Amino acid sequence: MKKLGLYIHIPFCKKKCNYCDFYSCTSIKGLREYISAICTQIEREAPLYREYLFDTIFIGGGTPSLLESNDFSLLVATIKSNLNLTQGAEFSIEANPGTITKEKLTCYKENGVNRLSIGLQSTNNEELKLLGRIHSYDTFLKNYQLARDCGFNNINIDVMYSLPNQKTNDFLETLKRVIALNPEHISSYCLKIEENTPFGKMEYLPLPDEDEEYNMYISMCELLTKNSYDQYEISNFSKKGYNCRHNLKYWLSEDYIGIGPSAHSYFDGKRYSYIESTEQYIKQIKENQIPNKIYEQTEENTHSSPQMSKMDEYVMLKMRLSSGVNREEFESKFGEALEVAYPKITSFIQSEYIVYENGAYSFTPKGFFVSNYILTEILKF
Repeated sequence: MKKLGLYIHIPFCKKKCNYCDFYSCTSIKGLREYISAICTQIEREAPLYREYLFDTIFIGGGTPSLLESNDFSLLVATIKSNLNLTQGAEFSIEANPGTITKEKLTCYKENGVNRLSIGLQSTNNEELKLLGRIHSYDTFLKNYQLARDCGFNNINIDVMYSLPNQKTNDFLETLKRVIALNPEHISSYCLKIEENTPFGKMEYLPLPDEDEEYNMYISMCELLTKNSYDQYEISNFSKKGYNCRHNLKYWLSEDYIGIGPSAHSYFDGKRYSYIESTEQYIKQIKENQIPNKIYEQTEENTHSSPQMSKMDEYVMLKMRLSSGVNREEFESKFGEALEVAYPKITSFIQSEYIVYENGAYSFTPKGFFVSNYILTEILKF
C-alpha cells in the first residue's frame, strides 16, 4: 500500500504573535464545534484513503495545545477508527509554552503522540515580549522538563533569529541554552516581516542588516554541526535518526493530505488548500457540503505559481534539503540531464554556494543563506 501523511490544522490561538501570518483566530469559542467538524470530514472522506497507509500525522496551528484532553482524544479516536495507520507512525503535535499541562501531555502519550514541537523562539524574555509571545523562558523550561518527565524522547524546539535589535551573540546565547537542553531536533527560522502582521504595519523596525543576519546563520550552522545536529534542510537540524519524517514529505513531493481551513494537500497528483475561514468550514461540513478548495496544481498543469513547471518545483523543493538534487534521479524522472535543463547550476560551484558530491548538487551553508536568489537564477522563471 502507498504511504500518506496527514496534517490537521488547529487555527486557534490565545494571542496572535506580532510576526505571524498563518491563518488563525484568537477566539476559542468555536473550538469544540471545529473539532467535531474535523472529525466529520475525516469520517466522510475515509473511503478515499482505503488503499493508503498513513505513516505520519502532524497536528499544527495555531496552537493545538489549546485543545482540551477530551477533544484531543475524540480527534485521535476518529483518526484511528477511520484511517489505516502504520505501526510506529510518526505522530507530532505543536505545543506552545503556557498552554502545556501534565494532563495534556499524559493524554498525548496515551493517544500515541511520539513527537512534540515546542515553540520557544527565544530564551530572552525581552525578545519574547517583542515577538508577542505569551510565555517567559522560565515557563518554557518548566514545560520542557514536564514533557521529559512524561516520557517524550523526541522533542523539537523552534527558535528565531534576525529579531529587532538582535546581535549575533544574542542569538547564539539562545542557541547555546537550547543545545544544553539536548533536544532531538531544532528548527531555526529567520524572522520575515509579512505585510498583514503587527510587525508589517509598523513604520520602522530596527532589524539586523544583511551582514549581521548572515553571521547569525553561518554561526548557527557551525555551532549546531559542532554539537552533533545534522542540517538536513535549510532551517532544520536533528540528532541522528530524528529528522521530521512528516515535513520531509513536503520537500520530497510525497503525498499528504491537510484538513482544516488553510491546510494544504498534495494528493492524487493535485495540490490544493482549503479557504481561510473557520466559520465557513464548519458551516459547509454541517450542511454536508465539501469544503471549498483552492486548486494550485494538477498532473496536467503542475505549478505552484503561474511560471513554475513540475520540473522547476521538483528542483526548488529538493534544493531545500542538504542532500540536494541527484543527477540520475532527475534524469530518470524527467528524461533530461540536469545540467541541460538548468545550465546555470554549475556556475555556483566555484563561488562555493553549491557543491557537487556523490552525484548530487546541493547548497553549502552560505548557499542556503542566499538560496532564493540562486534558485531564481537557476530556474526557468
